[in-house]
Amino acid sequence: MSTETERTDKIRDQGMPNGLFRACMDAIRTSHTLGQSLRNASLAAGLLTDRFCYAEMLVQFYVVTAALEERMEDLIKTEQEKKDDPRLVTRVKKMGYSFQSGYESDLQALLGSNWKDTITSWTTDAARRYVRRLQSANDEECAAAAFILHGPLIIGGGAALKPRVEKAFGENATNVFSSVVGPSKGGRAGRRREFIQCYDQLLAGVDKDNLSKDSFGDIVAAVREFMDLNNEMMMGVQQSPWWHKYVKATLVILVSYLVGLALTKKSFGEK
Repeated sequence: MSTETERTDKIRDQGMPNGLFRACMDAIRTSHTLGQSLRNASLAAGLLTDRFCYAEMLVQFYVVTAALEERMEDLIKTEQEKKDDPRLVTRVKKMGYSFQSGYESDLQALLGSNWKDTITSWTTDAARRYVRRLQSANDEECAAAAFILHGPLIIGGGAALKPRVEKAFGENATNVFSSVVGPSKGGRAGRRREFIQCYDQLLAGVDKDNLSKDSFGDIVAAVREFMDLNNEMMMGVQQSPWWHKYVKATLVILVSYLVGLALTKKSFGEK
């Protein structure tokens, strides 16, 4: 069985040699490995055993995804008003993905009708910093952020996570995956191929005064930055699964028992 790193490399190699997709994947190689470790650690720590743990993680990705998609819409609106050439975000949007409403439906299913009040208190400082960064992102930076926030759902483990979430919390908590599962666009392989081609062709036809070369480097640098922000955000979550307190209490009792046993043996040994 191939490792997660090997599967990631296999996806990376589907991009064009010297193309933007490969360059972006190479830029986040170390941070992406850390992100995978954080995700695996979260799952091991009970992310899918407690709806509040899962909802808290979802809150963070919801607020930053909403900020990204709203910023992309603002840039597209500006483009239309000025009758500019198609922006990079327009090309990314043509793939047809938007995850904001899916996150909202899932959070309502997990947290109830007052979910909007909950996300305000659950949004971490790391997520707030991420949101502020996205609110001022330019065209290239939004394309980079979409690579980080949309990419894992489209070409990563998003589709594979859906049945696990459904088993844990019900179908109503899986809306965010609706556009990345099933046979649409040729299935998972087709969606992955479209995403890779989108980024490899993203700068085609926009080479004005060396803009394409500058934009290439800017996007790669921004991808690296947003991957780091992603990892900071994942490390900032605070909820523990419902059973954590019982495990903790059991460990305290066990440690107390072992310490007492050791002291008792020591006392008898001294006599």
